[in-house]
Amino acid sequence: MRSLWGVVVLVVVVLAIAAAALIVAVGPSGTAVADLELGDCFDLPTPSSEATDQSVEVVEQVERLDCDEPHQAQVVLVGELNPDGDLEYPTDVAMFDQIDRRCAEASSVVGDRFALLPVAPTENSWERVAGRFHCLAVPYGGGSWTGTLSPSGRSG
Repeated sequence: MRSLWGVVVLVVVVLAIAAAALIVAVGPSGTAVADLELGDCFDLPTPSSEATDQSVEVVEQVERLDCDEPHQAQVVLVGELNPDGDLEYPTDVAMFDQIDRRCAEASSVVGDRFALLPVAPTENSWERVAGRFHCLAVPYGGGSWTGTLSPSGRSG
């Protein structure tokens, strides 16, 4: 199933978060980002040396963690922008506008201690993953926490 999932893009456009771009080189034990499920916890990869506060980097895999262990991110919403596979890939601005609106559904779950980080499909994976996106909860200012937030659910 992992071969069906394309690479997704993590965009860090969060006011109080200094982390910007993310890239990861995880071995075969990692989980494809597109395969993350509601409630999954993991650490964010270290940004590359070329990353800036407004840059985007491609992240293919992350290492799932038990939410009872310290972690930096949790999936709080999963949805699809192209469920029937018949829509053209939108511009980045249009896609992230849609995802940001959908991620706002999870704002009551994360409270004021966490920011919501959108994760979007790439153009190459758009049809295969039905435009699947994720909303991640990450603590403002970075860092990690132990425990879990109640994910808000699945958004069509």
